[in-house]
Amino acid sequence: MQDNKRLVYVCEGGDCSERGSIELHAELAEELREKDQAGKNRLRKYPCFGGCEHGINVVLFPDKVFYSHVKQADLPEIVEHLTGDGQPLDRLTGKVAKDVEQIVWDLLDTGF
Repeated sequence: MQDNKRLVYVCEGGDCSERGSIELHAELAEELREKDQAGKNRLRKYPCFGGCEHGINVVLFPDKVFYSHVKQADLPEIVEHLTGDGQPLDRLTGKVAKDVEQIVWDLLDTGF
């Protein structure tokens, strides 16, 4: 990534949207505005990651962290991971099949 910013994608596909991803995106945007003083994260919506049964899905790139079953209650820890010394939240990773994750990484590597 040319500008060294992390991309934070929130799925807005049908299943994730029904689970509240639109509201989660808005809350995450607010928390990042408050706490990401360095501006190292860019929050974006993504049409669908293909892990629908595990939504709400949030992907961090180029970190290649695929969070699943994300709830608003998880956002403080996710924001700590994004802005501070926090570590990835293991309890939210490893839910989606590895081949699905690899397809996402391949697409994001191409700049799609």
